[in-house]
Order: sequence, then structure tokens, then C-alpha cells
Amino acid sequence: MHNLPLAYPGMRIGLFGGSFDPAHAGHLHVAETALKRLRLDRVWWLVSPQNPLKRQSSPFEQRFKSAQKAAHGSKMIVTDIERRLRCGFTYETLRELKRLYPGVHFFLVMGADNLVNFRRWKNWREVAAAVPVVIVSRPGAGARERLDAPKDWIFLNARHHSQSSTALRRRKRAAVAKPARK
Repeated sequence: MHNLPLAYPGMRIGLFGGSFDPAHAGHLHVAETALKRLRLDRVWWLVSPQNPLKRQSSPFEQRFKSAQKAAHGSKMIVTDIERRLRCGFTYETLRELKRLYPGVHFFLVMGADNLVNFRRWKNWREVAAAVPVVIVSRPGAGARERLDAPKDWIFLNARHHSQSSTALRRRKRAAVAKPARK
């Protein structure tokens, strides 16, 4: 398959998946924290074709461009690999990446706010067993979710970044709904 990100045996790659609807500085904070603290070679931002646990997302191209704007630095790679590989679920993505990139050490990176829904992911046990799972602290998520997490997961405490896609979408809807003043 052509136009896939480059990775070589022995490399350490963080897989940072999401809708990125829209991508923002909080996403970059999670990716950078994992990159630095785990000494990763790269972080691949996997823009999801459609998160099965969320309502219809904005158009893929819009979300992809949003991620490209947010992901700064040569070690941040924004990719449409899930769409190219026709993977609708994380377990499928991990299977394919491990097949396509033998010898690459993958880490699944997520913000702690995603822990609340992790057990709703399709084949979540397979995901948890496939690669090391890295959780970066986020506002409003933490102790309760952490108690339920497997003991071998990697938790990275870092300063919190308050931006969230949900809040950004809510503000945008409010701005559109507000009538213009004369």
C-alpha cells in the first residue's frame, strides 16, 4: 500500500486516534506529552473516518485539515491510514498496523477523558492486550476511571489543558444560533 507513514523496525510510534472535530491545543498537549515522556520517535494522529460511539462527525476532510493545523512539529504525522485501510474500529487498525509494520513498537495514546467509554469500544480487551496503552491526564477525568484501568497501563500526569472539541462545537453552535445585532 502506498502513501502510508514511514516506520522502521525498532521505532517507537504513538498512535493517537480521534475524531478531531475539531482538533485543538488540548490534542497537541496529549500528543506532545506522550512524545516527550515516552521518548517516542513519532506520534501518528489517526483521524477516524467516523467514531462509532459518536453521532455523525463533521466531514472527514475538514477534520483532517483541522488535525494538520493542530499537529506541530516534524514528529507529529497526521494520517488517514484508518480510512485507507478501511478500519472502522481500533482493534482492526492495530491488527493491520502490526501486520504492515513488523518490529515497530506501537503505543496507543489517549487523553484520560476517553477512559470513561473505553469498555464500550468493540473488542476493547483485544485493544488493551495488543499494545501498551498510554493515558495522559485531562481535566475532569482521572481517579475513578483510573481505578478501573488495567494495572499495566501507562499513566502520564501532566499539566491540564482545558480545551475540548465538545466545548468548541458547543460555542460554534451558539454563535451560529445567536441573531446578529444591528
